[in-house]
Amino acid sequence: MPDYYIRTPEQDESRGPFDISKLLTLAEAGQVTPNTLYYDEDKEEWTPLALNETLSAQVFPERDKLTLRVDESKKDKSKGRSEQGLDVETILAAAEGDTAEKRKLTRQKRSFELAANISSSGLGLMMVFSALFMVLPLVPKIQMLLNEGNVASILNYPNILIGIFDLIVGLLLYLSVTEAFQVARGRAMLTLGFGVYVAWALGDPLLMGLTASAGIGIFLATISQSMVTMLLAFLLGIGGNGYLAYLALNGRFDGFFDHIVLNLVAN
Repeated sequence: MPDYYIRTPEQDESRGPFDISKLLTLAEAGQVTPNTLYYDEDKEEWTPLALNETLSAQVFPERDKLTLRVDESKKDKSKGRSEQGLDVETILAAAEGDTAEKRKLTRQKRSFELAANISSSGLGLMMVFSALFMVLPLVPKIQMLLNEGNVASILNYPNILIGIFDLIVGLLLYLSVTEAFQVARGRAMLTLGFGVYVAWALGDPLLMGLTASAGIGIFLATISQSMVTMLLAFLLGIGGNGYLAYLALNGRFDGFFDHIVLNLVAN
């Protein structure tokens, strides 16, 4: 049987290799959960255990319990019989694994799988919109530098560098590169900290609100484990970043970043 390397989503350090029996022991001890990542050699990426139905069934085997229930409606119908009766339908349902608890776990698993499947593309779109917001206001400046043949000076504008960075992260997310999630989470914290502060210092409530929405959306999308939370993340992240990109496309921030210049490359 194959061995597996595992790690938690919050850490880069992996453990292993472990066989199925060892993973089962770790799961029973609470050290391995459905959110634990394992390295999928076929896909060459880290994947949550919950998304591999075969492996998940081996590591987290179902242990259904037969339950007895007192049938209140039949207590007094037959004298001389025991006052407590067995609910046959409930017993049969439990024996077949069709219990309320299992149905709840199944719904949660499906919600997690759906959220995981769409998180990469949604996050990628957020990062592309963020890149457009950073770069579009500087397009006239870029064109001027290109016409002057001073291409290297473009690197003196940090917003262009951030835009390129966001675009690369967005492409990695579209390709479902797991490590890009942590990078996007760090980018969200930068937006919530520095970005919102700059908007507040400029006295621009609209920019401050959209920046906060964009950062919260990206952050939630990197940690969401349910479809409801993921939809909220998309609403905030795509809405905030998308509207910022729309405003930038329509000239709302023309000249906004022109004076934010570094001296990385001599003119």
